[in-house]
Amino acid sequence: MIKRILVIILFGATLGASGQLSLPTFEVGAGLALRHTEGFYIPRFSLAGHKFFKGLGLYLTYEQRNNVQFADDFNADGNYQRYLVGPTLYVNPNIYVYGGISPFGPYGLGGDGGFGKVRKEIGFAYVFKPFTLHAGYSNWVGFTTGVGYQFGGASGTEMSFQSKSRPSRSRPASSGMAKKAQSPRVDTVFITNEVVKEVIKEVPVESVREVTKEVVLESALTLLFNLNSTEYSSATMVKVESELAALRAKYPNSKLLIVGNTDESGSATYNYNLGLMRAQKVANYLMSKTGLSEENIIIRSDGKVRPQSDDKDQNRRVDVYIMLDK
Repeated sequence: MIKRILVIILFGATLGASGQLSLPTFEVGAGLALRHTEGFYIPRFSLAGHKFFKGLGLYLTYEQRNNVQFADDFNADGNYQRYLVGPTLYVNPNIYVYGGISPFGPYGLGGDGGFGKVRKEIGFAYVFKPFTLHAGYSNWVGFTTGVGYQFGGASGTEMSFQSKSRPSRSRPASSGMAKKAQSPRVDTVFITNEVVKEVIKEVPVESVREVTKEVVLESALTLLFNLNSTEYSSATMVKVESELAALRAKYPNSKLLIVGNTDESGSATYNYNLGLMRAQKVANYLMSKTGLSEENIIIRSDGKVRPQSDDKDQNRRVDVYIMLDK
């Protein structure tokens, strides 16, 4: 039976990798069912695959306790064994909920005890990557708890980019630029039509930006991101929609330069690509939700070469600039 569940999870992973959304994140975990109705605790082990399709995933939990006495020991061997399988659903970047049942066996669907004896559980998990904390409730065993470890996949919507610009060393700021530690550059960027599923209006492959005039960049907005992720930080999450809508309303006809940045951890190439993905996420929102034309947007990555603070949390950011002709 466990083989069947693993086949389902692998099928979901194939679906996610085929482009429905981002690559799935996998999780292994362990915990306890705190107290069976007959007075003993039970170790639990779990395996999950998250975000196969949008925020949906699958999980499997297996419970076993040896050398115990319980009323429904059908084999009379003193070994308590149960498993549950069901969906997971991310409700925000830091919390997912889960719920499952035992589909087969004496305590599964179609068992002798009817649906009332089917093992069922619900719960939620708090995610602080790569770790998770679980809390739930299951009939017959009461409250459950556990910890998990996530690996693989990628957070946020994955995108493909081509760009003529490459990561470079810091450049000295010019007097006409915004008051930043170092001024951003403006490069030619290809925005391919693969970039994002939620963009209502496709961005043409041949849409190339080349800035020949000297421009002044006016800093308009900074958005912060989670570690190694294209998900906004919790502080930014609560205000990002209103701030981007206000930016659009204040500068309806201006051209925007959107620059992705990272902290200093990792290689230059990896951080360059992560910065591009962060910048593209902001551009996608402005195009799909506020109607801003792609002709008025340039994206670029500075990767890890332009830190603004000793606090790494402040360097995982996207800077949005208004481009003004000098």
